[in-house]
Amino acid sequence: MTLDEIIPYKPAIIKEITASGILLQKLFDMGFIEGTSIKLIRHSPLKDPIEVELLSYHITLRVNEAKAVKVSYE
Repeated sequence: MTLDEIIPYKPAIIKEITASGILLQKLFDMGFIEGTSIKLIRHSPLKDPIEVELLSYHITLRVNEAKAVKVSYE
């Protein structure tokens, strides 16, 4: 499943990042690394963007960016 599909506040583990180029570098720079725990905090009212918690930081991503992050539950 992808990051935008997980249940809010239920911890998941990053399994794979399918992005490339600048988006891949941006995600790595923000701490999106395989094996890291992540939680979906909330969707905006129109479902885009989403807010996630990663390494004690709250990060906002567009849904198309979140679709590049494959996750699974712990």
